[in-house]
Amino acid sequence: SQCQGKRSWPQLVGSTGAAAKAVIERENPRVRAVIVRVGSPVTADFRCDRVRVWVTERGIVARPPAIG
Repeated sequence: SQCQGKRSWPQLVGSTGAAAKAVIERENPRVRAVIVRVGSPVTADFRCDRVRVWVTERGIVARPPAIG
């Protein structure tokens, strides 16, 4: 793929969204992590500079964050 740097962070499932965002942006400076509540509507476009961090209503990462 054309995306550069680290692409996924399965180890962050169960951590807080804020902590996950910090780790992701530190480990791959090319991306911006965006915290999104599970069930929220999002665009279907794929972007190499975005990682969606899906969190529960309590702010806990619910699925492995990945570029897209």
